Amino acid sequence: MKPILEIKDLKKHYPVKKGLFGRVSGTAKAVDGISLTIDKGETFAIVGESGSGKTTLGKTLLRLIEPTSGSIFFNGTDITELGAEPMRKLKTDMQIVFQDPYGSLDPKWTIRRTLEEPLRTHYSLPAQAITEKVDHILEVVGLTPQHALRFPYELSGGQRQRVGIARALILEPKFIVFDEPVSALDVSIQAQVLTLLQDLQSRLSLTYLFVSHDLSVVRYISDHVGVMYLGKMMEVGPTEALFSKPLHPYTQALISAIPQSDPDKRSERIVLSGEVPSPRNPPSGCVFHTRCPHAMPQCRTIQPEWQQISEDRYTACHLYNN
Repeated sequence: MKPILEIKDLKKHYPVKKGLFGRVSGTAKAVDGISLTIDKGETFAIVGESGSGKTTLGKTLLRLIEPTSGSIFFNGTDITELGAEPMRKLKTDMQIVFQDPYGSLDPKWTIRRTLEEPLRTHYSLPAQAITEKVDHILEVVGLTPQHALRFPYELSGGQRQRVGIARALILEPKFIVFDEPVSALDVSIQAQVLTLLQDLQSRLSLTYLFVSHDLSVVRYISDHVGVMYLGKMMEVGPTEALFSKPLHPYTQALISAIPQSDPDKRSERIVLSGEVPSPRNPPSGCVFHTRCPHAMPQCRTIQPEWQQISEDRYTACHLYNN
């Protein structure tokens, strides 16, 4: 399958300033050398603890945050080289749905105005065509044209998130980044929204990047999973293969923490010691070695190479050095 998105050695580093005059004293490496491909029509999930850089990666792919270096190829075009106007036009094909369905909507705007705004910004359409398009997209996401007259505070959390999805869909994109889209919702509403996303993907031939810390949700919705830690990718693989046989010790620890409803299937949990180090001062060598139960001497000084272990399985770990 042809990739819709290809990332090569992508980095996003932030200068760390201190003192009265804001002198740069270091660098925080939020995303540090990520390379991966996302095929058309698939859902690629990014998982990791808070501070791993997964949200920064998602926003950088859309250039909501400008990358420090590296390349982002969307349908063969390196969007890091595009100027403001070409990038503005391309953003109709690349959209995002944020985590907080209330905070991402303007409380002073009706739902109709919220959905009309991107159409007026990017297209010159007659008023009637805009009205019809808004009414249609509301129905697509499971709402009604009557919801267009309401303000965000008059909607439930699930309805607000459907509006967020409608806002992303109204420009008919090809690729959507979902940043923790169901984490703020009740479990029953989560299931409804996830089912909606799968239905929309099938009907509209969409490609998703799904950022989440909830591994149960990721297993349900994704085709491939990338595991991030401290700005680096630890492992990438097909969802079921990765969950059934995780390669990297960090992935193994994350999966061991998933609650099991069947007592016969419960496995021993791998408890990681310590906290995630600061991206301002990451450990030398493998960034995970300070918490890894399998750390070896070379892990402390030598950064492991990104390598293919088997078909469609990749990891960066000295345990798999030949």
